Amino acid sequence: MFGETHPYGKYTNAEDLDALNSSLLKEFFKQYYVNGQCVIFVSGKLPDNIDIQLNKTFGDLALRPFNNQLPAIEQMPATEKKYRIQNDVNGVQGAIRMARPFHNRHHPDFMKVMVLNTVFGGFFGSRLMSNIREDKGYTYGIHSFVQNHLHDSAWMISTDAGKDVCEATIAEVYKEMKILREDLIDADELLLVRNFLIGTILGDLDGPFQIMGRWKNWY
Repeated sequence: MFGETHPYGKYTNAEDLDALNSSLLKEFFKQYYVNGQCVIFVSGKLPDNIDIQLNKTFGDLALRPFNNQLPAIEQMPATEKKYRIQNDVNGVQGAIRMARPFHNRHHPDFMKVMVLNTVFGGFFGSRLMSNIREDKGYTYGIHSFVQNHLHDSAWMISTDAGKDVCEATIAEVYKEMKILREDLIDADELLLVRNFLIGTILGDLDGPFQIMGRWKNWY
């Protein structure tokens, strides 16, 4: 989607791994861990001397404050948009990944998109699950989600289906997209999604590590 030269489009291959050696790993560790950018999150029942403990452990490292205001990355889209790759002619299952570029979580409409994504494919009762899993029986599970990066992100759909029904699965995904564009979501479905999202908030904030994880996502 981003293109192989884009930082978000790079993949590790065997040649990359073969080129690694201990000197490269030590230099990487020195640059990005010992002298890298850093923000420290602390959660739980903290002792009174937590500042002293943190300074004792991390104070001598040449760390720099974390800067998430990075310059924009030029978009370099892939030249091809649709791929059909067959790794095993005898395989019985296919992996389906569908995505498009999307805004990151700082866009003013991001929370509205989270509601829409939940309706579409964001939970077990979503439209994709109801149609493609429960009605058609093409897959055990199908999900949509927003893959967040600091810059350009992606709205994605992910599933594995029987190889003989992969194309039918893709067609049903586009069908559900069309329905969402053209028909309003009724009040009962919105209430179901609202209750689900409220429930996930309670689960996400259950304990100090979960709370800190939420803060990290929004930092």
